[in-house]
Amino acid sequence: MPNETLSKHLFHWENQHMKWPMRLRVALYLAQALEYCSSRGRALYHDLNAYRILFDQDGNPRLSSFGLMKNSRDGKSYSTNLAFTPPEYLRTGRVIPESVVYSFGTLLLDLLSGKHIPPSHALDLIRGKNFLMLMDSCLEGQFSNDDGTELVRLASRCLQYEPRERPNVKSLVTALSPLQKETEVPSHVLMGIPHGMASSKQTMVLTPLGEACSRMDLTAIHEILEKIGYKDDEGIANEVSNLYILYCFKS
Repeated sequence: MPNETLSKHLFHWENQHMKWPMRLRVALYLAQALEYCSSRGRALYHDLNAYRILFDQDGNPRLSSFGLMKNSRDGKSYSTNLAFTPPEYLRTGRVIPESVVYSFGTLLLDLLSGKHIPPSHALDLIRGKNFLMLMDSCLEGQFSNDDGTELVRLASRCLQYEPRERPNVKSLVTALSPLQKETEVPSHVLMGIPHGMASSKQTMVLTPLGEACSRMDLTAIHEILEKIGYKDDEGIANEVSNLYILYCFKS
């Protein structure tokens, strides 16, 4: 992907921090992508994090298909940092749809703070009504208290200890849609990156995997990955070296 990962733009930016409207857009597109996957029978996504979200030549966010799972699996490594692991996974070793929502909550914290804050620490600040301490200082003056409060509340709901108390992915889309700002501004403008229209118009010969990705055929993608022996726990390095396997948030 020409414009790297969400992790790069949030935690290691060089020329421009990610603006508030773009952070809201990323959150919405991610929720829409998860809702789409759920509607196609792929409600499980393994270890959702900022490295699995990438930006195309137009600055639009994409979700790597590497995290998609057919079934919950026992004994599978979820994260190298237990502080970010869903509580039920620690208890049972299984990923459930509500686990994906928990991980979505950790990504909301990333977007709010510009840092990778442990959920337990963030929840302590929220309970103490110190949510402004969570906010990225680069965002000062870019958001209203109402919008900031709403996003913090949504993150808090996603991070509830009991899975049944978390919202579903459809309600995430419903909650995030009214918060969108500057919807008429293209993503590459909000991101402050060059627009890659020329490269996007080049003729490409697609492999079977590329064709499956272009059709957004999640079943075909999963079957091809299984045939080539891909394993989710091979790590981020393998994932970033194969960025042609993607699910687009929004066409």
